Amino acid sequence: MIVIQMLGITLLAAAIFAYDYPRLRPGAKKEKIAFAVITAAGWAIALLLMFFPRLPGPTELINYATRPIWNIFYPEG
Repeated sequence: MIVIQMLGITLLAAAIFAYDYPRLRPGAKKEKIAFAVITAAGWAIALLLMFFPRLPGPTELINYATRPIWNIFYPEG
């Protein structure tokens, strides 16, 4: 069952890439690289969430990174 889900996610990512990539401007090399990297990252995150559904979300990462700054403005206790 998980192999079918992996295949579905991979086919969906490939379809998105195949549909949108040719529509980018011909001379936009950096945009094409950025699009490929973002698409690959989304695909990898989707596969990771299949295997580890309790992974923390992006907001938890932002909260962890900005906690020292917030502690300056709102000290605890």
